[in-house]
Amino acid sequence: MSKYQTGFVFDIKPDTINTMRNRHLTDSENAKTWSSFCEGANVRVSSGATGKEKVNNKPQDTPAAALAWAEKEEWSRIKKGFVLDQLDAQAGEPRMHRLRSKAYTGALPIADVAGQLLCNSFDDTRPGDRLYLLDASGQQTALPDLPLQRMAWKAIYLPALQRLLIKADHQVLSWVKGDTAYTVLSAPNQHPVSCLDAQGSLAVWYAEPNLVVTDLHSGQQLLELTLPYELYCGHTPQMEAALSPDGATLAYCARATEIVLLEIATGAVRVTIAGDFKMIKLLKYSADGRYLIAETAYGNTSHLCFDVQNMALRPGWPASSFDGRTTIALSPDGKLCAIANGNKMQIYDFITLECKLHFRIEHIIKRCSIGWVGQYLGVQTDYGCASLYALG
Repeated sequence: MSKYQTGFVFDIKPDTINTMRNRHLTDSENAKTWSSFCEGANVRVSSGATGKEKVNNKPQDTPAAALAWAEKEEWSRIKKGFVLDQLDAQAGEPRMHRLRSKAYTGALPIADVAGQLLCNSFDDTRPGDRLYLLDASGQQTALPDLPLQRMAWKAIYLPALQRLLIKADHQVLSWVKGDTAYTVLSAPNQHPVSCLDAQGSLAVWYAEPNLVVTDLHSGQQLLELTLPYELYCGHTPQMEAALSPDGATLAYCARATEIVLLEIATGAVRVTIAGDFKMIKLLKYSADGRYLIAETAYGNTSHLCFDVQNMALRPGWPASSFDGRTTIALSPDGKLCAIANGNKMQIYDFITLECKLHFRIEHIIKRCSIGWVGQYLGVQTDYGCASLYALG
């Protein structure tokens, strides 16, 4: 058994204000454009029907006020159907902005589906979530309707199978391009408890009262582990799991302060990590399988990184102070790690832990979800914006 103490804190660097800002939005349905160019305290705005735009200067008191004014005006257009399609975006700038959803429910699933950004939008006429894909220019492709009254909380795309897995409330569904409906992989759980992870052709989910690992290619169930969940502080079900990249190991947390690593082939426990962490709401292996990242809730840290060779905390890991707004994403090749805290984004070299890029997330209130989408970083915010940011 491995025991450790938490308590280290990483302070996110302050933003460096760039007083130059150039944005171009289009409303293809109504053949209109809107552009803004900030230079110092002045904002030059071009707007109107395509080819008939009018240009006006909108001077502000300070450069910071000019940037804030331009961003506010940009968001008002995005809410009306305009799309930012910035092909020449530089590192840290948005390549694409588009309205994701007018309503925020807390569900922010995100995935790279063959180079397109998976988004959700709450539809109060059904009611429930709708899922769709956005390409780099913001063009939208609708996916089949989810069951009524369902929200999508997590999505994982498996390139080898060209299959999308969705945790819709507490049921796992599957979709392959061309399908007109979702395939049901698990029945809805009786209680509000669930989890989902996948690697290669393997997937793990909680089919109450069992944690199951299935090979989606062969359809064979590799593991069925009866596992009661803890109600953390008597209110929130604790159940998270992650598969190692080689498909040999399952990591799970069914109660606070304990993460178990288990061999899938034999069902034998390899090691148990015990610590002062509270509830775990995400487990994720690094691409090489050496590290296990745990995202916590209700505690004084938000992300922990364990070296699975010795079960010790990784030295120098940039853990941020927990405030409920932090989220993390690893690049598919394992070279980069993105950490978002509120509207602050930092991109790290995962090997050296050196910060390579930091920028401000736009059109956000408090939190977002993030994930790699091709060469871009995809972001969905609680303000209803779906974005792709250039990284280089």
